[in-house]
Amino acid sequence: MTAYNREQIREEMLKRSQETYTGIGSYRYFNAEGDLPLWSPKPTKETPYIIDILPFQAGENYPILDKRNPIKSGTWVYRLEALVHQNIGPRKEWVICPAANYGLPCPICEEISERQANGEEYETYSNIANKRRCAYNVIVYNDKDEDIVQIWEVSYKYSEKQIRLQAKSPRTGGIEPFADPDVGKSISFEVANDTYRTIQGHKLVARDYAISDEILSKVYTLDEEIVLMTYEEIDKIFHFRGEDSEKKDDRKTTTSYRSRAEKTKIKQDALLFDEKICPHSGNFGEDIDKLNQCGECESYDICAVEADRIALERKKKRDARKAGTGKEEALSEGKRLHRPRVERVEIEEDVPF
Repeated sequence: MTAYNREQIREEMLKRSQETYTGIGSYRYFNAEGDLPLWSPKPTKETPYIIDILPFQAGENYPILDKRNPIKSGTWVYRLEALVHQNIGPRKEWVICPAANYGLPCPICEEISERQANGEEYETYSNIANKRRCAYNVIVYNDKDEDIVQIWEVSYKYSEKQIRLQAKSPRTGGIEPFADPDVGKSISFEVANDTYRTIQGHKLVARDYAISDEILSKVYTLDEEIVLMTYEEIDKIFHFRGEDSEKKDDRKTTTSYRSRAEKTKIKQDALLFDEKICPHSGNFGEDIDKLNQCGECESYDICAVEADRIALERKKKRDARKAGTGKEEALSEGKRLHRPRVERVEIEEDVPF
């Protein structure tokens, strides 16, 4: 009878079971080789999660979502926000969209455009359409990981959207700097025990401490930790071609990806800027963020531009009245963060985790 090395079997089975949890799916669009501490919150029972969101300096691959005000390398930011194609190909891979994030060609977006041109409804290609995702450097207060910086990758709908609603001042409309290391606030939320582990009950919690330099030194430059694929790599995954479509888990980020994008000429949709019509029967530029449909509206970007223009004009008039002269001064700060126009991205269909 063969004598089996049961200790070896036990070690290998433990390793395999861990791979099931930390496999390619859980890394999503992050590098698998870096052993990044990705945090996935479990359903809460009685005690909600409390986390601190930590700022980091943007790298060379930060997505260019707002072409008028791109985030430059070295700028302090608190989140990575990107538009992602989910569950692409037989391996259900997550793909950072080169078109929506960097203005580069994307075979998946080209497929969607062809389907739209053929009159197909959104429901027929919603599974490959871009979804809005966010990633944060966080400290999780759970009595065991409070000195470890972890990465929280999550749907925009269940993170940034809800957090900003809580951080919005009812008096000024401005956003409280919750990620400020000195005067910021913690974030509290619960996770439902349902199929999608819905994140809910977001609250800002006052804190009586500052984030130390030691903790800040541990944050990850998130845009330098993501996997950025070439057009050919995405095409092989999307149009599964046998062995040609195989991808290794040790893939690395494409260097100078952003610089390639910046060199690519991106056509502006001038027609939308001329229309200035709210597709949801609101007042264009005035009712922004007041309608339920604002978060997913395709005209959000241009509506935000109009809102800035209206706010500027009103401030000029107020300043002129106060000064008693016709002198007008421009706004230097406080511009709205514009969401990129993405064709029919339905964020509600995205899952929080």
